[in-house]
Amino acid sequence: MKRNYIYTLGILLVIAITIGACSKEDVSPRLIIHVQEANGTPAVGATVHAWYGNNAQQNGSVLDEDGYDQTGTTDGAGDVTFEFKASAVLDIDIVEFIKTTTDGGGIVTSDTLSGHKVVKIEAVRQSSDDNDFNETVIVK
Repeated sequence: MKRNYIYTLGILLVIAITIGACSKEDVSPRLIIHVQEANGTPAVGATVHAWYGNNAQQNGSVLDEDGYDQTGTTDGAGDVTFEFKASAVLDIDIVEFIKTTTDGGGIVTSDTLSGHKVVKIEAVRQSSDDNDFNETVIVK
């Protein structure tokens, strides 16, 4: 009888340790925006605005705007990263991207391109440290 008690206690201890080792915690979302032109060329130096958008002010909406209105500039690969505290639905606007081209005769032309996308990011309970959301926005 004593042997069964020790065996049962040992199994319960192993289960408790296993459950404790698999504990999960909330991991804040990180949004990585890749901005590119229609032909796939990265849009280097584009100004990107991540925010709630105008529709978020409708009746019944609850906003915690602190930290949810961010602006950044894309790097050499056309990427910009934003970090948030919790889940959200965000508007992603490419505020400014100036494309400069030169034709064969040395004439330089500039076009201002823009883009828009709505994304949903979520804080999740997981054991790993990354909670990345990768989105691509095409400027036209």
